[in-house]
Amino acid sequence: MNWRRHIPDHAVTTVPVLAVLVAAHFFLLRDDPVEPGIEASSTAPMYFQHWQPPVDQAEFDIDGEMARLELDDARRDRQIRDFLHQRKFAPARTLLLEVAAAAVSQDDQDRPGDTLLLLGEVAINQQELAAAEIYLQEALYLTMSRDNVLGTARCYQLLGQLNIRARELARRASNTYDQLWQARNSIARGYYQGVNENLQAVIDENLGIRRYGAAADAWEALASLHDKVHDGYQAQQARLEAARLFASTGQMTHVHRLLDNLDRSLISDGDLVQVEGEINDLFKQHQQDLIQTSQARDYQMLYHHYLRIGQVERAWKFRIKSSETLANTSDRSMFQRQADIIAVLYNSNFAIGRAKNYLDQAGRIYEDKGVSEMLQQTRDMETLIW
Repeated sequence: MNWRRHIPDHAVTTVPVLAVLVAAHFFLLRDDPVEPGIEASSTAPMYFQHWQPPVDQAEFDIDGEMARLELDDARRDRQIRDFLHQRKFAPARTLLLEVAAAAVSQDDQDRPGDTLLLLGEVAINQQELAAAEIYLQEALYLTMSRDNVLGTARCYQLLGQLNIRARELARRASNTYDQLWQARNSIARGYYQGVNENLQAVIDENLGIRRYGAAADAWEALASLHDKVHDGYQAQQARLEAARLFASTGQMTHVHRLLDNLDRSLISDGDLVQVEGEINDLFKQHQQDLIQTSQARDYQMLYHHYLRIGQVERAWKFRIKSSETLANTSDRSMFQRQADIIAVLYNSNFAIGRAKNYLDQAGRIYEDKGVSEMLQQTRDMETLIW
């Protein structure tokens, strides 16, 4: 059965073009009035706290999900579990695709759906939400075509979780943008108390949500803070950190600007050579990532081509090749270019409705089937929609 031919090639949400027209002044550009002579506080305003996630989202149940697959290869089962527990998602993804491919070649109509479900959950935790949606939409088609009611409910539940995560990441990105703007404003006004700590927090948060360019911008703001307090050495170190991040995402115009303005009295010739070598290595890694990402995309196109002409086994070989190629790239490669913060926040508004809709469908199924534990889990997820 060539079940995959019914699935759209791109099961991802179209980015609304109206994002650029949205005014984000209140949340993104808001500035609380500062009275002259009053130093900026290191404590974030209340609306910052409102935008923080209400609870930490727990790690998904790796062993429970693997148990559902019931792999008959103990060695492979152990490998996948180990990779997932170590958060080595890329090699785990490749092994799971091999499991799905083997099931497809054996005309096993149940295991591919279970495997794609787990792949979707892995992608959510890897923060690759577009890939997660594709996996989960595929799994949803399979479970529905097999009349697997509880499997369908699980797909809806994970699609709800995906949209909750999209909203959470948008909120966090917007929060860090707002904090960075506030920090720059405080520096310009001469209020420095707590700004260093706030900028360090912005850097850490941006790195955590894979917004590397935003982290580099925060390093530059930190450099300007050190300039204001006449700490030239720390300012230069901050600019070098910004240059490293820009180089790792291929933005060499910014790198050259930063290096050209280095204070040569604060760095030895040997240290400068070392820094330039490190930056060149980061840029070379970026270029290699681009090549491998392009190759992975070609493999993915071949996967879709062979699916269309009915050569399913050959198609899945190319899908695995695509995953293996991406596994060799750096973590930054999937997040080199991201939408502007206004577009990200605007589009996340639609994730609220999608999350509610998916979780409502999952909840109805669990309630109808009397699966109280999963119903409660779904209800708990609904409380995370904000």
